[in-house]
Amino acid sequence: MTNQPLFKLRDGLLTATVWENIIGTETGEQTRHSVEISRSYSDGKEWKTTNSFSPTDLLKLARLAERAYDRLLDHRQNNTLG
Repeated sequence: MTNQPLFKLRDGLLTATVWENIIGTETGEQTRHSVEISRSYSDGKEWKTTNSFSPTDLLKLARLAERAYDRLLDHRQNNTLG
């Protein structure tokens, strides 16, 4: 079974992928989240991704990270409130 991301956000060639992992502990299960930000590019034949960004990507990257953060906060609040 493939683990699917919780959600993805895009801004042009930048993508923020948010993952949700349930971890078993001695006191029960805990939910952990991680965020992967990548940039797509074409090498002329196929599309690839990288975690390297140009200076012109940085403002978009910051805003994309903020959107991911806000959406993750909403998700956490909605799941803990019932």
